[in-house]
Amino acid sequence: MQSYDDILQSMTDKYTELSGITPFENSDIGIRLRVVAGEIYSSAVNLMWLKRQMFVSTAQGEYLDMHAKERGLLRREATPAFGEVTFSVSEALSENVSIPKGTIVATFGSLLRFETTKDAVLFAGELSVTVSAKSIGTGREYNVLKGKISVMITPPAGIDLVENSEAFTGGCDAESDESLRERIQNSIRFPANSTNCAYYEALAEGVNGVSSASAVALGRGSGTVDVYIAGDGSVVSDETLTSVQSLLSKEREVNVDVLVKKAQPSPVDLYLEVILQEGYGFDDVKDRCRKNISDFIAHRGVGAGVRLCQVSEIVYHTPGVKAFNFVAGLNGDFEAEKTLFPVPGTISIIRGSE
Repeated sequence: MQSYDDILQSMTDKYTELSGITPFENSDIGIRLRVVAGEIYSSAVNLMWLKRQMFVSTAQGEYLDMHAKERGLLRREATPAFGEVTFSVSEALSENVSIPKGTIVATFGSLLRFETTKDAVLFAGELSVTVSAKSIGTGREYNVLKGKISVMITPPAGIDLVENSEAFTGGCDAESDESLRERIQNSIRFPANSTNCAYYEALAEGVNGVSSASAVALGRGSGTVDVYIAGDGSVVSDETLTSVQSLLSKEREVNVDVLVKKAQPSPVDLYLEVILQEGYGFDDVKDRCRKNISDFIAHRGVGAGVRLCQVSEIVYHTPGVKAFNFVAGLNGDFEAEKTLFPVPGTISIIRGSE
C-alpha cells in the first residue's frame, strides 16, 4: 500500500505534468492536494483493514466472531473456578455457628476472592465444616492451589481459620482470537457429520469452561463414545462436566451412549542448559524461557503431545538465547493420550558455557 507521502507526490507530479505548473506547498492547490491525499490514504487504510476481516486467517475481534457464527460456533466466555473451603475453630464450641451463603474468603497476598455457594453450619462440638465455593471473578488465575485460601473477608462470628484442602478448578479466560480461529479452521478441515469424533469434540469445545476435548469411539464397547474434556490447562469443574454431559446426551446419535469424563493432567518435565547472548542476564532469560515453555505446554489441550522440536523452536526464539541443549538422559517427547492433557512440570534451566 502506498504511503501518504507517495500518494501526495504522485498527485503533485501529475498536476505539474498536466498544467505545467509546480504547486507551492502553502498555495491553494498545494493545500487541496494534501487534503485529498490524506483522504485517499485514509480510505486505503480502511480498505486494507476490511480485507483482513474478510478472511478467517486474519480477522479479529467481533469480525472473527461473525465468521464463527457462520460455522455455528460462539466465542467461549470466561468462567469462574469452583472448589471447597473448610472453616474451622481451634477448640470445639458449645453452640452452632452459621456460615451464610455468600461468605467471602480470599487468597493471601493477591486477595483473589471467593464466595460460598450454600449455607453451612458448624455444629457444636465439631472442629470444622466444608462448604462449596466459587470465585467471584473469572479466569485461569482463580485456579488456586491447595492451601492458598486463608483470608476471611467476611468472617463468620466464632470461626478461626479457613483453608482450601483441594485446588480450585474450572476457571478459564475468555477465548482468545487465536483459539477461536483454530476452532473455526478445524470445523472446515474436519467437518462434523454427527457420526464422527469431530462432531462430539466440536460440541464439547463450544461450552464455556472447556478449552479442549478428545472423543474416543468404542471405548466401552459398540455404540459408545467417551469424551474427555479439560479447561485452559486445568481440570474442569463438576458444573462444566454436567453442562457438557447434558448437551451431548441431547445431541447424540440414536442408540449411542455418550459419557463425558474429566481429562487428567500429566506433568511434562524438561531440563535445559542455555548459553546466553552477550549483554543478557541469566535470571531474566531463564524466566522468559520458563514462561514461554510453560504457556505453550498449558495450552496444548487434551490428547496433544509435546515434542522436543516444538520446545526447541520456542527456546531459540526467546531473546537472549544464543544456543541451548537438552540435558542428556533427562528429556523426551511427551506422547499424546486421549485421556490426558499436558501441564508444565519441572522446567529446570541451568546456565551453560561455550
